[in-house]
Formats: sequence, structure tokens, C-alpha cells
Amino acid sequence: MISTFVPRLLDYHPQAVPVPYYHHNVDADEFLFYSVGQFFSRRGISAGSITLHRGEFVHGPQPGVIESSLGKKDTNELAVMVETYRRLRLTTFAKEIDDNKYMLSWSQS
Repeated sequence: MISTFVPRLLDYHPQAVPVPYYHHNVDADEFLFYSVGQFFSRRGISAGSITLHRGEFVHGPQPGVIESSLGKKDTNELAVMVETYRRLRLTTFAKEIDDNKYMLSWSQS
């Protein structure tokens, strides 16, 4: 399945929390390519970044991001996400450039 993240209006209810909630994909890996924009649900992500969220890995906004997102009206980001229903295997090159601290970043402010 392919999803896109494009510039858009966010939830507009006064009590809405506009960032994605914590979730996990039981049956799929999430592969994301961040093209351009401000990726407000994650710090440390910039244009050209790639992330891989393995199936069953719980992920969501970093600490403090929910609070800083309150009141935001829109987002200015362009990204593509591919959810695969077969597990991805990393190439040798991907293993060489892997940021092994990324998995710990979900709990860091």
C-alpha cells in the first residue's frame, strides 16, 4: 500500500491533537521517504531521510511533540510511505548507513 503525506489542513476541532497517535502495524513494515517540508511529528527528520518501522514496532510522536503541535492549523510536508505485507530485508548498504539509535529516539525529548 502506498500513502502520501502532502501539505494539508489538520484536524480543526478545538480539542484535536493534530500529530499521529501511537500505533503499530501487526502485519506490515512501514518504509517512509521524506522529500521536503517540516515533519512536525518527528525531530531529526529532514529532506532525504528514510525510516523503516518494522511490523509490531510501536511508534508515534516523540515526547513534547504533542504539546508543540496543539493549535497548528496545517502541515507543509511531502513524504511517501510504503507499507509492505512481506517483511523487508535490508541490503548491505542499508545496514552500513543504519542509525542504530533511531529506535531509541521515540522515548527521547
